[in-house]
Amino acid sequence: MIDLKKGEIYYAFFHLPNGEATLIKGLNGSILINTGAPESARTLLEQLEELEVKEIDTIILTKQLSDYCGNTAELVDRFHTELIAYAGKMSNSCSMEVENINTKQWDTDEHVELPIGGSITVLKAEETGEMTLNIVYGKTSMLYLSNSTIEDEDEWLQHELDPQIIKVGDYALGKSPSGYLLDHIDPHIAIIFNGNNKQPNEGLMERLNESWIDVYHLNQVGTTIVRLSNSDYEVIS
Repeated sequence: MIDLKKGEIYYAFFHLPNGEATLIKGLNGSILINTGAPESARTLLEQLEELEVKEIDTIILTKQLSDYCGNTAELVDRFHTELIAYAGKMSNSCSMEVENINTKQWDTDEHVELPIGGSITVLKAEETGEMTLNIVYGKTSMLYLSNSTIEDEDEWLQHELDPQIIKVGDYALGKSPSGYLLDHIDPHIAIIFNGNNKQPNEGLMERLNESWIDVYHLNQVGTTIVRLSNSDYEVIS
């Protein structure tokens, strides 16, 4: 359990056997971004229990693959989720997970004020279901990438971005963030999730390290929790 004071939230980037799941928790509720692969269900549920999560108000799906949406139905049932947010056309693997639950399709430039404080802006929503987000709380922002190709970087930079945290997309298999993007945004922390039998791009890893970014590859460091106030943030585990 993480003790939060008034005006604080935390991000929990879960280390799973396969897939992505990020919890955003405040005093007024919880949001989960992605739900991991089906084989990660037990690990995810155990970690949510350790954090004493009782309800998850919204689940956001940033990709239409089973390693991103594979436990959605079970979590909706257990944690009384009221809304699923997604982009593009719901894939077959994900649509079966969200039956009988309210869904909302998010589009590019969608801006959502969060009940727990802060906001989410959709930098790009694709018909394929990929969704890149800018998540802001107080003076801290996080660029939450859904892919690791460089073609979209100029489009992202049309927004005013100043992220201290970047969640690297697609298990860091591709080339993004490029040196060009890193020079523009200058993040302090990079988060990389664990994909089953997926090794990050060596060139990308070298680029992140050479840019003096603290890289948290969850397969090596385990679940990582970042606590945020309105003015600052700290990595607490």
